[in-house]
Amino acid sequence: MVFNVVNDMSEISIKAGVLRETLDVISSLVDEAKFRFDEEGLKIRAVDPAHVAMVDLALSKSAFETYEVEPMEMGVNLPKVQNHLKGVKADSIVILKVDDDTGRLTMNIENLTVKMPLIDLSEMTEPKIPDLPDMKAQVKVHNSTEVLKAVKASESISDYITLDMQTEDVLNLYSSEELSSMNLELRKGKDYDVIQFSGPARSSFSLDYFSQIMKAIGGEKELELHLGVDYPLKMLFHIGEGEGRALYLLAPRIENV
Repeated sequence: MVFNVVNDMSEISIKAGVLRETLDVISSLVDEAKFRFDEEGLKIRAVDPAHVAMVDLALSKSAFETYEVEPMEMGVNLPKVQNHLKGVKADSIVILKVDDDTGRLTMNIENLTVKMPLIDLSEMTEPKIPDLPDMKAQVKVHNSTEVLKAVKASESISDYITLDMQTEDVLNLYSSEELSSMNLELRKGKDYDVIQFSGPARSSFSLDYFSQIMKAIGGEKELELHLGVDYPLKMLFHIGEGEGRALYLLAPRIENV
């Protein structure tokens, strides 16, 4: 069984709020993930079991309070770690160490010490990010809370949500089913800035996946949306108090003709 690679982790420490945010982003799609530490920081990439969505995350070493680690990989059960972070203050310091002989992760939070097994890496593969062309519509939404508003309104209406941008001036998020419908209109300048617009773009997505992703992103964040025609949605945002970034890719829901 392969628990980690190359060298022992000497020691890293990180604010509980930053670690919790990182885990929330990844656990929106998977329960287990490979953590890859190198000279730049932490990198995690995962795809959900149905291969509908992917997440790619990088947390700079400057996001950590201390970062003394040789390049290594380890498999982590996300819910187990998250469970021990419940109720911990965001500015509390979490110290992480790995015993390569036992394959266990030690987590110290103030006067609490927890040891847990790591996951065998031999059965964990790291997905490749698909090579996607530039999307027709690329915008930076000022506040992700607006997108969350559309998600909440859609939950009692449909199992999908559509993002539609026919001109660069308006981005509509809508869902409908039988006699019910929801439409959220975002306006250029007021709600978002245009990064690029080369033509109309419209795609529909599973509301279940879109909702899980948006809830992991949370509110009060700048959020880049890259949208095409019946094409995967690319969502980019910052994490770790601005010291990290995350990318989601979500496959479109194609209507049966």
